[in-house]
Amino acid sequence: MPFAIDRPAAALPSPAASVPPFLATLPPSSAQRRAAAAVLAALLLLAAAALPWLHVPLAPLRVLVPAYQTVMALLALLTGWLLLAQARILSSRALLVLSASYGFSAAMALLLALSFPGLRTGGGSWLAQGYAQTTAWLYFLWHGGFALGIGGYALAARTGPAGGRPPLPAAAAALAWGLAAAAALGCAAFATVGSAWVPPLMSGDSDLPARTWAALGAFATGALMLGLLAWRRRTRTVLDLWLQLTLAAWALAVLLAGVLNHGRFDLGWYVGRLCSLAADLTVLLALLLENSVLYARLAEQHRREHASNRQRLQDSEQRFRTVFDHATVAISVHDAATGALLQANARALQTCGGDMEQAPAQGSWPFACAAPAAPIRAAAAGPSRIEWRSQRSDGTDYWEEVLLTPVQLDGHPRVLAVASDITERKELQRQILEVSTAEQERIGREVHDGIGQQLTALTMLAGALQRRLRLAGHEPEAEALGQLQLHLQSTLEQARALARGLAPVDIDRHDLPDALRELAARVRESTGLHCDYAGLLQLELPRAALARHLFRIAQEGVANALRHAEATRVQIRLEAHTPGIVLQVLDDGRGVQVPGARRGRLGLHIMAYRADALGARLYVRRRAAGGTEVRCELPLAEAARPEAEAEPPRSGGCAAPDA
Repeated sequence: MPFAIDRPAAALPSPAASVPPFLATLPPSSAQRRAAAAVLAALLLLAAAALPWLHVPLAPLRVLVPAYQTVMALLALLTGWLLLAQARILSSRALLVLSASYGFSAAMALLLALSFPGLRTGGGSWLAQGYAQTTAWLYFLWHGGFALGIGGYALAARTGPAGGRPPLPAAAAALAWGLAAAAALGCAAFATVGSAWVPPLMSGDSDLPARTWAALGAFATGALMLGLLAWRRRTRTVLDLWLQLTLAAWALAVLLAGVLNHGRFDLGWYVGRLCSLAADLTVLLALLLENSVLYARLAEQHRREHASNRQRLQDSEQRFRTVFDHATVAISVHDAATGALLQANARALQTCGGDMEQAPAQGSWPFACAAPAAPIRAAAAGPSRIEWRSQRSDGTDYWEEVLLTPVQLDGHPRVLAVASDITERKELQRQILEVSTAEQERIGREVHDGIGQQLTALTMLAGALQRRLRLAGHEPEAEALGQLQLHLQSTLEQARALARGLAPVDIDRHDLPDALRELAARVRESTGLHCDYAGLLQLELPRAALARHLFRIAQEGVANALRHAEATRVQIRLEAHTPGIVLQVLDDGRGVQVPGARRGRLGLHIMAYRADALGARLYVRRRAAGGTEVRCELPLAEAARPEAEAEPPRSGGCAAPDA
């Protein structure tokens, strides 16, 4: 039976434990909140310190623009990729939207770098169809579009517990990132070809009034999305915390570099880009750091669970070993191919007189605590129930009833044997059989000596009275007494036949063939059934008891054929076979019914008990040509043993009725 592993209630997993520990699922700690507040405070202090000098022009370092935009694109790509991995693991459409927003940010950063004026010889840009207003429009579309993407995450994110979501296919990720790329290309088309139909934002590197309104629009979008994120999510996760920091830093960057400054390359322009870079870098570093911490936690948790599972497995194995060794029945494991004994519990070793100290690692046992190989190999094909006789280390024999079951242990075919010692039951069966046989013989003698003698006297008296009545001239009365005499004679013959069946006292160790031939003749006379005897004409057995038991087996086999088989022909055969003799009762009836042959057939059990007493093997099976065969095989070695030593042979005994 399976064993339950004890586990305290505190170790049971909670419903939340089924959610993987990611930034998108874990609530922020106090330390993380303080860290985000510190970064935001540092950015605000930087902006406040630079506020009086935001419009002060600085050196135009155009060569830094491609490097800065490339770094921004790489930061966005790495962040988006990490978020996409979490979206696939958690099956989260909200994280998919957020990862696509970072993909959009990466594409816009690259487009802005390609459109920046003055990077090519002659003052142009690397972006085809780039115009003087393209870079400014791309900058504000970039910041506003990215903020809208975070707002989409806030609207798509669920506020309930994680789990129960449909799987996220790879096609959904490809579609989301494809839409992000299409949105970036659409913004590029608007900033290039469409810039001719919108107000100009820049005059060289100086701002025009329309640029302030565009910047205010991007700033308002970021502020609104920040409020939406705070309202919808209420900083439920670590990711929400860092996204709020990102939106605040980007809104601050737009305010410094688009509203409060006067143009490119002044202090506000540089500080605004520094704020965006600091926010993106902080979020990426937080993601990487938290992923490392979570990986370390998972590794430690896996180590602890592995150690706990190993300990529970050892405890379970110890409990199983305790139950296995202290079971009240003998349990052993055998090799399915050879039948060799591989393992045995304490009861099995005690039964056969061995101990564990005698068991080497190879499974070769120095004592005869093993089953016959043939039944073990046969049990590899399916469960079976047999009886076998084994021997203890002191040489004494004992009987076992064994249930054989094929199993797989460590990838190898084995046979599990569960055995019960039935030596006492076998002895009791033998004694019951002897008592039953003695009682039958006593009844037979009583019928022969008592009822038979009385019937004989009544028959003689009736004959004498009949003669007297005839002499006296009472012919009708004499005729009636004649009829009575005939009935008494018939009853006497039946009583003698019954006595011969119950107590075949005339069967000696030389008389078995004659007794079987007489049995066939009586069946023919009493039933009209065609019954004959074939085989040995003379046979000398060591003991008369063997002849009587074999005669009883044949008698019961014939009786079963008459009562159950609906046979028209029965043959009794007695033949000599190496290494013994074989008794058969063959009929042409409907055949033994399997598996119902055991149920309700007392005669079959009695025959089996007699075969056990002889040390013979008994088979009751259906014949291929139709009908039933009762076959009893008696080894000559057992037949020659003295009566005081008559015990069942090793691996012998009764075979159950089979097909």
